[in-house]
Amino acid sequence: MKSIKEFIISFFMSAKHRLKNPVIGAFIMAWVAVNWRFIAILFFSSKSIEQKIKPMKKLLLTPMILLLLFSCKKETPMTTFYKTSDSGKILNKAEYDEFKNNLFTKLKLISKDVELSEILTDSIISNNSIIKTYKLDFKIGDSSQESKPKKEKIYSYLDKELPAQILYTIDNKEINLKKFVGKPTILNFWFATCKPCIDEMPVLNKIMKKYSGKINFISITYEKKEDVELFLKNHQFDYLTVVGADKFIDLLGIQAFPKNIFIDKNAVVRKIEDGIPYIFENGKMKMGNGEEFEKFIEKLL
Repeated sequence: MKSIKEFIISFFMSAKHRLKNPVIGAFIMAWVAVNWRFIAILFFSSKSIEQKIKPMKKLLLTPMILLLLFSCKKETPMTTFYKTSDSGKILNKAEYDEFKNNLFTKLKLISKDVELSEILTDSIISNNSIIKTYKLDFKIGDSSQESKPKKEKIYSYLDKELPAQILYTIDNKEINLKKFVGKPTILNFWFATCKPCIDEMPVLNKIMKKYSGKINFISITYEKKEDVELFLKNHQFDYLTVVGADKFIDLLGIQAFPKNIFIDKNAVVRKIEDGIPYIFENGKMKMGNGEEFEKFIEKLL
């Protein structure tokens, strides 16, 4: 009896999930439209239950069999795809490995003493697929063709949850990042004498205003409350401000600032970025408009 009960519960729970399939939903709606008279008899007729059910047996058989088939169907496994931060082309595992091997082979023609490294920078779930973006870097001898990104410990938290820790806001309120589950969160790590941190604050404020109510925006610094209060008198920063978080920052292994961490609604880290990129305009360098950040925020929503 217990096994039969478990089967029935499993069947209906899975059937409920399968009804979200638009094809099955359309079929059920069409079935109801065709057989509405029998449904009306079932609910409103004064006949006995046996008399009501008898003409419905054959009609109920088809949707029941369909739901059974779909309830027994296994979930489609997630497929992983890859791309590099320098290219928008999406590759499967074999193509990505071939791309890396070909790049490494070309670099070996330049120098035998070459090292190719990769850092996972973001991970996006789309339908039944995971798209992982890697930054590829190479070092030849003692010189680097491109400044090699530091492999900070924080990058090890991609596709994982950050460690739980009690933090304190500038107004002495206790918070735990776990309480923000259910809505995407952006964490901005900064300090008062960091020029890129200060430069990007107006853009971050603009992004916060645009996505107010949809995203949790939290700024985190190791600086003391008094120093941050003095700083905010001259610089507007609208994020919820966490102060004195030196232990948490050390735990995450963050060494370069600013650092922006994008977390999905399930508290999983999906992207780690430094500051908003600068742009050149009329021969001068200025802060960008945060377009790259907004594109990723849209993916989290």
